[in-house]
Amino acid sequence: MAYLFNKMKFLCFFISLTFFVTACGESVSNEQDFGDGTFANTANVATIDAQFSEVTLYDELQGRVRPLRSAEIRPQVTGIIIQRLFRQGDTLTHGDPLFQIDQDAFEIDIDIKQAALSQSLANLALLQTQLNRLATLDRTEAVSKQAFEDASFNQQIAAATVEQNRAQLEHSKLQLKYARVSAPISGIIGEALVTEGALVISNDAKPMAVIQQIDKVYIDVRQPASKLSQIRKFLDGKGSNNKQGLAVTVQFSENRAEDIKGSILFSGISVDENTGDLIVRIIADNPNQLLLPGMYVRTQIPRRKLQAVRIPEQAVLRTSSGDPYLFVVVDGNYERRELVIEGIQSGEYLVSQGLSNKDTVIVSGQENLQQGAQLSLSTWLK
Repeated sequence: MAYLFNKMKFLCFFISLTFFVTACGESVSNEQDFGDGTFANTANVATIDAQFSEVTLYDELQGRVRPLRSAEIRPQVTGIIIQRLFRQGDTLTHGDPLFQIDQDAFEIDIDIKQAALSQSLANLALLQTQLNRLATLDRTEAVSKQAFEDASFNQQIAAATVEQNRAQLEHSKLQLKYARVSAPISGIIGEALVTEGALVISNDAKPMAVIQQIDKVYIDVRQPASKLSQIRKFLDGKGSNNKQGLAVTVQFSENRAEDIKGSILFSGISVDENTGDLIVRIIADNPNQLLLPGMYVRTQIPRRKLQAVRIPEQAVLRTSSGDPYLFVVVDGNYERRELVIEGIQSGEYLVSQGLSNKDTVIVSGQENLQQGAQLSLSTWLK
């Protein structure tokens, strides 16, 4: 038992000695002999050079996607639907057929109107012949003025009847044309809201289907009305006749590669009378149809421009009260700088005050900084 106890004491002594030697070795390795018997620690830090540039600050706001155009398909004639001519969800072009309404009644009506027109034309020809004959007699005063005037009046009525019947025939032909319901705009058609065999009534309040054009879309964003002056400044800076609009970024996923560029046109700005909010309308290209009506997306709307330095997040430290600061290299030593931060973009702080051009900013290795330490600088790499 005593032998085992002595062995354990020896083992503990050996382990303690090992830690002591290791610590002394690290202390010696981190010190530099200046030749006068004094030593200084070496602090390894990575740095970047501060460079002011113009940056744009953005407000990140949610917006709702609206179609560029939307058309509710309603019948212009009354009848029974006998055929649906599209597939639900198809992309259509203007004029593509959608529904066929039974056209037998319209064809019969055309025949009736054609017969009425033919009859009125025959009557006009007869009255015109009579008028010509009476005109010859009127020149020789062989017929009374009253008879000639009555014949002229009847001829004019017959001519008007012809025009009326011709217009009614054209109207009937138009009704026949409306029996085939066509797409009024290009876009994507949704589900059919009526089926074959259903009776539809002219100008019915219930749509037969809805087409939405989404190769371009609107995005409606709400902002406080106080933001209007800021947007005006940006638009004025691009020229009063600017047709390109104020560029904005639309985000609908975490993948920034899928961000879509849009623009605000000043004509798309209005105020909600109920809430007083500013409604900003953004227009964005949507060739891949990634943005769908009704979706909520994040938008980055320019707020103001300023001169600032982009600083990596890890370079900025904070006091116990939350005030930001960092360290810069000055004449081989480090110095603390208080900062004014305007925002953060892509993992970098936008610093407007506290730095000067060409300042050497310590990005990493701040934990190695000690009073009197000699700095060993390296370029910080992302």
